[in-house]
Amino acid sequence: MNQALRPMRSKQVILILIMLTMLLSLLAASSVQQASGAAAPFKVKALFNVDTESGTYEADGAHSFTFDVDVKDGFQSVDIPVSLLKTLDGGKLSSIALVPAEAAMNEDGEIVNGWPESKDALYVDKMSIGDIKLFTNEAERPFQFLNFAREDDLYYTYTINGIIAKKCGVSDSKCISYSVAGSAGASWMVFSDPIDLAGMADKDKLKFQLDLSSVSYDNWVPATSKQQPGVNEAPPATVEIGPGKTYENINDFAWETLKAGDVVYIYYRPEPYREKIGIFAEGTKEQPIIIHGVPGPGGELPKIDGSGAVTRTLNPLPNASRSLVRIGKDSKKAAYVTFENFEVLNAHASKKYVNASGAETSYAVNAAGVWIDNGDHVTLRNNTIHANGNGIFGTSSMYVWEGALIDYTSKDLLIQGNSIYGNGNAGRMFEHNSYIAAIDTVYENNHYGDLLAGSQGYGLKDRGAGTVVRYNWIEGGRRQIALDDAEDTPRIVFDRAYNSSFVYGNLLIERDHLFDTWGDDEIINFGGDNVTVPDRHGTLNFWNNTVVTYRQQRVYGQDGVPGLKDPGRTERTVLFYAPGKHVDARNNVFHHAGANPAPLVITDDDGMIELRNNWFTAGYFYDFNEPDRVPAKNIGTLIGVDPGFIDVTLGVQNYKLKADSALINAGAGLNGSYSELLQKQYVLHQQSEKRPDKGKLDIGAFEYVKN
Repeated sequence: MNQALRPMRSKQVILILIMLTMLLSLLAASSVQQASGAAAPFKVKALFNVDTESGTYEADGAHSFTFDVDVKDGFQSVDIPVSLLKTLDGGKLSSIALVPAEAAMNEDGEIVNGWPESKDALYVDKMSIGDIKLFTNEAERPFQFLNFAREDDLYYTYTINGIIAKKCGVSDSKCISYSVAGSAGASWMVFSDPIDLAGMADKDKLKFQLDLSSVSYDNWVPATSKQQPGVNEAPPATVEIGPGKTYENINDFAWETLKAGDVVYIYYRPEPYREKIGIFAEGTKEQPIIIHGVPGPGGELPKIDGSGAVTRTLNPLPNASRSLVRIGKDSKKAAYVTFENFEVLNAHASKKYVNASGAETSYAVNAAGVWIDNGDHVTLRNNTIHANGNGIFGTSSMYVWEGALIDYTSKDLLIQGNSIYGNGNAGRMFEHNSYIAAIDTVYENNHYGDLLAGSQGYGLKDRGAGTVVRYNWIEGGRRQIALDDAEDTPRIVFDRAYNSSFVYGNLLIERDHLFDTWGDDEIINFGGDNVTVPDRHGTLNFWNNTVVTYRQQRVYGQDGVPGLKDPGRTERTVLFYAPGKHVDARNNVFHHAGANPAPLVITDDDGMIELRNNWFTAGYFYDFNEPDRVPAKNIGTLIGVDPGFIDVTLGVQNYKLKADSALINAGAGLNGSYSELLQKQYVLHQQSEKRPDKGKLDIGAFEYVKN
C-alpha cells in the first residue's frame, strides 16, 4: 500500500539530503502513561526509500521497521538486519526517515501525529550499516536536527557532521543536510549515492542510537541568580593602570601577556582613556581574569572614549573599526573574563579613531562599544555603555577550515547591572543597545534607556539559545525585546535550549516614539526574522513583568512621503509578535497610559498565547482582526482602568503598587521546576533585591509590602 508523508500544502518543499526533526518527550510522556504510572514504550518507525519529491513510501515489511523507545530514559540502540533491507528497490538504500509510529497524512495533505513542531529535537548518533559509517560524531555530543527552509531557494541547507555547507544539491556525495518538512512531522536522511546492499552479509546490521529524553526544551530550567561580589570587591591588582601607576596608559600594558588569575585595575582620571582594549586570554573558574575600573572620588567610572582612540601598533586590535573594547576573537577565545566599572562610549560612525598605522579612520556603522566574540563565561558588570553603534555586540561563528570543523560559539555570558542607552544610528534599524548571539546569555539588573534620537533599533536583541531576561528596566526602542533566530551559527540552533526563552520580573516601557512608519509596534518579538534559518519555537515563558506603553493614537505616514497620511493605518501597541509560536503569559500587567493611548493588541499573528492571571487596561483586543480571536487559554484575566501604580507619570514612573491595587495577591503560581525562579525584583537602577514572599504572588514585577 502506498502511503504519503508530505508537507502542508502551503509549503511545497523538496526534501534534500537530511536528518532532521522536531520531537517529543513531553508528548510521549503525557500520552503514553500506563495505569500504574510507568511510561509505556513509545513506538518509532523507520521508513526506507521514501520518495523525496512526493513524500510517498511503501508500507511493507521491507520499507518500514517499527521499534520501541523506553520513554523512561528515552535512549534506544536500534539494530535492523540487512537481510530485511536487501529486498528494497534494486537492493539499494537511498533514504531513511524516522517518524512516530502513529504518524499519518490527513486528507488535507498534512502530517498528523508527527514530531511536534513546537517541541524538542531528535538526537541520532553512531549510525552505520555493516562496516560503513553513515553518521558518527565521536568527539562531540550528537547534534540535534531541526527543520527549516529558505523559501526562495529550496536547495539551501546546512550540512551536518563536520561540514557546514553553503549549498548542497543532490549530486554532492556523502553530504548530510536538512530542510523543512512542512509541518515538521518527520525526519529524513537521504543519500546522494544510494548504498548498494548486495555485497553485504545478511547478518550485517543497520545500527544507530536514538535519544528522545535529554533534550526537552520545556524541561530546561535556567540557573537562578547568584550573588555576585560587590563592584568594588575585586581581588588585589596584579596590574595597575592610571595616574602614578606602573602603566600610565592602557596601551602601555602588554595585553597579550594576560593570563589566568590576572586582575587589572584601571583607575579613574578626569581625562578619558582614548585607547582601545583587546582581551584575548583565558582564565579559569578558580582563576578568572578581571578587568576592573576603579571609580573616582565621586563614584565616576573610568571613561574609555572611542573618539580619537589610539590602536596599539604591536598586536593591534583586529577589525579595529568595529569596536572599542574587544573580548575574544575567533581563534583567540576569551574565557572567564569579567569587565566591570567602566564608561564606554563613542565607538560610532560619526567618530574617528587612530588605526595601527597612525591614520585617522572612521568607525564602521555597526561599531560596538564592547564586542564579545568567541567568549566563554564572560561577564559585563556595572558599566555605562552609550553613544556607540551597537552598545554591546556578541557574536559566534562556525565553519570548515582544511577539513576541520571550527567552532567559535560564544556561551555563558552574564550582562549584569549595566546602564545601556543612546546607542544606534539615526534612520537605521540594524544597531541596538545590545545585540548578542550566544548560548546561555543572562541579562539581569540592567537599565536600558532610549536609543540615539532617530534610531530605529531595538532595546535588547538576542539571537541565542537558553536566553534569560530577568529583573531589568528596558525602555525605548522600536521593540523592547527581540528574541530572534540564530543566524550566526548552526551550533546555537542545535543547542538543547534554543527553543526555551525566559523573560520574567522586568519592566518594559514603550515610549511614544514618533517614527512616521507602520509596523514594529510590538513590545516583544519571539521567533525570527531570517528565512534561511529556523525560528525559535518552543515556549516564551513570560511571567511577572510590568509592561507600560505611552504610545498615543495617531495616523501613520504613507510610503515615507512627508505630510502624506494613510487614514487606514492607525497606531496600536502589539504586545507579542510570535508567529506560530507558544507564549505562556502569566502574572503580567499590561497598561496603556496617557490622554489618548493607542489600543493594546495581544498579538497580530497566529501565535498560541496562553493567558493566566494577567491584568489589562480596558479596551484591549486579542488580535485586531474581525472577528477578534480568543487566546488559547484565558484564565483569571483582570480588566480595569488603573492598575494601582504609585505614579505612572513620565519622569516619575514609580510602578510599585499602592495598598489598594487590584494586582495584590492576584497572581498564579509558577509550574513545577519553574516555581523557584522568581526570586528577586528590580531596584532603581541597575540592582535587584529579594522579592518578598507573602505566600501569594502579586501581578507584575513588584511585590507589595506594607510599610
